[in-house]
Amino acid sequence: MPDTPAYADFTGKRSAHYVAAPHTATIVNLAIRLGRPLLVEGEAGCGKTRLASAIAEELGVGLTVMTVKSTSQAKDLLYRFDALRRLQDAQDPANTDARQVFPYIELEPLGHAIREGQPQVVLIDEVDKADIDFPNDLLDVLDRFEFDIEDLPRTEDDACRAARGHGRHVAGPEGGVRPIVLITSNREKQLPEPFLRRCLYVQLDFPANDPVMLAEIVRKNLDARAETISDELITGAVERLCRIRERGRELGMQKLPATSELVDWVRVLHWQQRKAEAVSVDALDAVDQAVLFKIRQDIERYRARTDDEAGR
Repeated sequence: MPDTPAYADFTGKRSAHYVAAPHTATIVNLAIRLGRPLLVEGEAGCGKTRLASAIAEELGVGLTVMTVKSTSQAKDLLYRFDALRRLQDAQDPANTDARQVFPYIELEPLGHAIREGQPQVVLIDEVDKADIDFPNDLLDVLDRFEFDIEDLPRTEDDACRAARGHGRHVAGPEGGVRPIVLITSNREKQLPEPFLRRCLYVQLDFPANDPVMLAEIVRKNLDARAETISDELITGAVERLCRIRERGRELGMQKLPATSELVDWVRVLHWQQRKAEAVSVDALDAVDQAVLFKIRQDIERYRARTDDEAGR
């Protein structure tokens, strides 16, 4: 496969519902040109998963999403061997398929992406949920973008190729294009260094120092709901949320409100016909707390600080 895929530049500005910071767009483009997976980290609600859909939307390519589970193995992204169905079929003497393995082999999303060699975005979501062997086993696949179906006997290679269009070894077509691979992590566990070395890295931070960008993110997401919400309300909500985050950081809150909470909060303020300027950072009501905070201990911590200041 060529080292330089035939993708246009990603600007981070042309998606209907997403805005990427300039440095994020630059790193995305470098990952595409180097043919490297992009490891994306950041606090919850800051758009790690949505970055993949924004890239696919702006570049006009397909998107394949694979959510990693605690029981996931690397080969689960590549292919599936339905051993149970083969065992069931073997009970029927008239069913000759069970005499071989290849009728029970199906390529999974990453395997399809490698085989097709077509421009597309592949998202491997929450890689840190799996066992440490998971990223290690992906190393060689992500380096070479080819793999072997270990469950397929070598003696069935020709039969599988004739029936399925691929054999035991799966690789992209000559002149094919590598997919753009994004891998998200919440840092629930440390990822192995050999895996990290093969990735480019981007940290998605809450743009607290860029209220203009925050307001643009809110407007794009509100446009999807066809709601007419004033710029004054959006600007006021952005200012208030940044102050609430500062207060939450001082209190050591576990989950600070981020962009997804901000968008929901603007809608709630609009539906309740409230002005953001009327919201006191020191006295958030129960509705605001329910929208902005997601952990009981964080709500109690913020509420205790509010009660302390009210009693002074």
